[in-house]
Amino acid sequence: MASDKIVITSSNVSSVVSSLRGEFDNISGYISTLDKELESINEAWKGADAIEYTKKMKDDYAVILTSLVEVLNSFADFLSKVFQEYEKVDNEYKGKTIEV
Repeated sequence: MASDKIVITSSNVSSVVSSLRGEFDNISGYISTLDKELESINEAWKGADAIEYTKKMKDDYAVILTSLVEVLNSFADFLSKVFQEYEKVDNEYKGKTIEV
């Protein structure tokens, strides 16, 4: 059953920040995998068209994935600040949750 209340604790926010930070490693792994796949295309497909295709693919996905990492990093930084503030509140109210 859905609740009309939002419950936030510093541990909830901390968990989300950790999850986001973990995604940075995953995205780096995806970029590495895509690079390897594109290199294998160049081994099978030779010529200017192959070079142009793989260059365009790298440029496109590198821009998109880099933007994604920047957005996630910005969000994680924001949530880290939220975590710090909620941790102060948690300490002040001796670990009670805040219901809004």
